[in-house]
Amino acid sequence: MAKKENKFLNFLANFFAIRTAKKKIDREDAIVVTNSLSTANECYNALKDNLLMTDIANNKVLQIESCVASEGKTTLACNLAVSLSFNNYKVLVVDLDFRKPRVNKLFEVPNENGLVDYVSGKIEYDALIKKTSYKGVDVITRGSKIYNPSFLLSSEKFINLIKSLREEYDIVLLDSPPVLQISDYTHISKVSDGVLFVVCHRQTRRSELIEATELLEKANIKVIGAVLTRVDTKDPYSYYYGSYKKYGYRYGRYYGQYYGNYSQYGDNK
Repeated sequence: MAKKENKFLNFLANFFAIRTAKKKIDREDAIVVTNSLSTANECYNALKDNLLMTDIANNKVLQIESCVASEGKTTLACNLAVSLSFNNYKVLVVDLDFRKPRVNKLFEVPNENGLVDYVSGKIEYDALIKKTSYKGVDVITRGSKIYNPSFLLSSEKFINLIKSLREEYDIVLLDSPPVLQISDYTHISKVSDGVLFVVCHRQTRRSELIEATELLEKANIKVIGAVLTRVDTKDPYSYYYGSYKKYGYRYGRYYGQYYGNYSQYGDNK
């Protein structure tokens, strides 16, 4: 039987790999981009430059996706936002990973008064957006717990909010839940211009990547590009991206406990 091909995989090697000496970045050290010269800075700068060479005027709202949890999606979104701000872009990061919100932790801002609270009418727009310690980078956190994300993501208030944010910011990064673990990506794609797909070196299985990208293709969701994360600079095979059949994969323990039939908003946590 012929090997099943996926058109997306053919483009994977064309996009820059985020290279770090450590395979995992401690959460308290997750924002690594600075104005100084370093390997991490050069990686994010190259990703930023590749992104800006696309039709950025028509790719203002980017959906950051991965196959599964713990592939570096949120870390990449936050660092990319900081890197873009050094080019005088006004950037907003929106935490749409409702079951595992981390944007507030990386930027060290409060989680309360977030998107869930705004859409449910608990707060006004003026209280929604939070400033970070990085000039030009703002965030919208999750806020209260929510047990029916699809209701929020398909609401007219959320859709109108993203329309307004397009006018206020140069680039909006939507930190989204993994494709293979929750179906929110279909709703988010209706307000985004395309997907920046995150693949974890030596963790993401080729079969999982094929399945995830086929789901995106079936939903007619545009994939702008892919990023290979957590590439060990000491690994002699770091530059060979094709050997996905050898990669290991551990299902995210965090997400499993949140599956079920959810129907209403919850409280802050």
